Amino acid sequence: MAHGEKINRRKENKRKHIVDIFRQHPVLSKAEAKRYSGYSMDTIMTSFKILKNTGIIVPTEGKQKEKGRKALFYTLNHNKQVYLGITFNQKAVYTSIVSFSNNVLAKAKVGISSTISKDKFTHVILQQIDEVLSKNPVFTTNLVAVGCTVPGDIDTRNGILRSYTLMPQLKDFNFNELLSAKFPDTRIFFDHNISSMISYILSTSDINQRYDRIMVVSARAASAVGLIYKEAIVNSRGEIGHIKVSDDNKQCICGRSGCLDCYFSYEAFVKLLQQRNAIDENECYDNVIAKLNNHYTNRTESIFEKLDTALRYFSEALLDVINVFSPDYILLTGDLFEIYGDPVARIDIHIKDLFHDTGYISMYKRALIEFKSIKTESIAHGVCLSLIKQDWGYTA
Repeated sequence: MAHGEKINRRKENKRKHIVDIFRQHPVLSKAEAKRYSGYSMDTIMTSFKILKNTGIIVPTEGKQKEKGRKALFYTLNHNKQVYLGITFNQKAVYTSIVSFSNNVLAKAKVGISSTISKDKFTHVILQQIDEVLSKNPVFTTNLVAVGCTVPGDIDTRNGILRSYTLMPQLKDFNFNELLSAKFPDTRIFFDHNISSMISYILSTSDINQRYDRIMVVSARAASAVGLIYKEAIVNSRGEIGHIKVSDDNKQCICGRSGCLDCYFSYEAFVKLLQQRNAIDENECYDNVIAKLNNHYTNRTESIFEKLDTALRYFSEALLDVINVFSPDYILLTGDLFEIYGDPVARIDIHIKDLFHDTGYISMYKRALIEFKSIKTESIAHGVCLSLIKQDWGYTA
């Protein structure tokens, strides 16, 4: 019996591999699938039959050869299995419908206030879900799973937001209760935004093929780090913001003093502007980031120096993390980095000033650092990609 189950798993694995080949080559004949997969024609024919009978692939038009027998072409039936992704930040709620083919089929976004109440927040989320599902009736019928990925300190097992610095009124918000009532018979998955962002990066770029050890640093409200080794997420949310970078007596919410978050975080930057009367009351997040960028670019006295010192502290913390984990590639993303124009160049200047290379420690020298702007809506896509990988992942 075990032997038979093992054979069935291998056959299923091959079908999932063929589905992935369709993702890379949307229109395929059996002969082309054989060439790309390396499987026998018998395996290809059996797999195609099952995929067709289950509605995963459907006939389509393709480019025929000038000579020889005409081929039959197939493509993925994108609406056959769909996934709903939900995320938010202090500016908006974002939803995406993603096919098992990895294609984004629909998106929706609605702006919110950072001071929105829990009741109003609940109403907005449910309204957004209904809006994105209504774009095609088959979305509701063929919905496989719902992924909810959020910022802040999230209990991913129970779907409860313990806290989110930029929206403290949402403390203990129960996403599981909300979504289970909405989708009582559907699988629901909870994750943190940086995890979903990493899933998005791994699925939409080739960095995992070029590097074994990858570090992703996200800085939106504060800074968090994710670690990837050979395409697997090792740690999705390390708290780089609680590395001690100063002997100052600034108290951090973690219980220590002098942590990076006390200097390099959205909250710290808002306080900096407030102390210099350079910000209006209840200024929105985007305006604050734009003002900070303007002050840094124009080297505004007393503000520029503080912002640059904050980046220097970040650079020191980053160097510590690099020396511990020895990554091959480091991806920086997030609005806080956008304050600095070219953050990588400035970080490099700070690290070279902090780290007088003796030639013995080569971790920083060997690591490639890049900055990429990844928007929050991509994170709703990313949580769907995590779910798709759970269902359609295979061993090549």
